[in-house]
Amino acid sequence: MRNLALGVALGMALGIASSALLAQRGTAPIPDAVSADPAHYSVSFENDVVRLLRIKYGASEKSVMHKHFASCVIFLTDQTFNFTLPDGTTEPASVPAGALGCGDGTVHLPANIGADAAEFIMVEFKDRESFRR
Repeated sequence: MRNLALGVALGMALGIASSALLAQRGTAPIPDAVSADPAHYSVSFENDVVRLLRIKYGASEKSVMHKHFASCVIFLTDQTFNFTLPDGTTEPASVPAGALGCGDGTVHLPANIGADAAEFIMVEFKDRESFRR
């Protein structure tokens, strides 16, 4: 239950911060995670409703600025990341293995600041109306 609460809190914090920033971002388009960073993000399954991603970061590896649809995440390892937001601010977040979290779409640049590799699975929801049917 503690892991669920941590995951929900993390998802809400990232969703709230990035939702506000989505409205403020400049005119340059921000790519999705898979096209921006295929070294860390791979598609395991995709249809018209969801896209399942497998994400792996080695110790001290970082990504590039990218976006996600609204999503839920299953954290497979303990991990500590620093998220740089489009306005340049940063938000650290630590999550234990087994935690779950959901949030609205995000725009960020993640960096694994932990000493170990981080691995998680993300379920991105492409179209909430289709998902509700």
